[in-house]
Amino acid sequence: MRFVAPALVLAAFIAGCGGGGDSSQEDKDKAITAAKFLYAGRAKDDLSKGPCLSESLPGISDWAVDIAHDPRRPVDDQPAYQCESVRDGDTNHFVELTPDGQLIRAQ
Repeated sequence: MRFVAPALVLAAFIAGCGGGGDSSQEDKDKAITAAKFLYAGRAKDDLSKGPCLSESLPGISDWAVDIAHDPRRPVDDQPAYQCESVRDGDTNHFVELTPDGQLIRAQ
């Protein structure tokens, strides 16, 4: 239940972000913003083991959010520590953040 309200706020936020421009870049920007929002809700958790924060994002479901190390460590490349939706091909894009919430990459 504690995740329902933040998920609704996130969905409303993403839906409200609009405008023209390149849809691909727009989705990437939305995904980065959403990833940082999700991170803020989990910042007190121990994220050092690189959990998947979201298998997909509301409104841009082709994006997942994962925690990784920067520089990458061998554990970051192990499938068990990556979002299942990316491994299975259910999502084609991801945002990677450090355990401290810094953007590593979005692709």
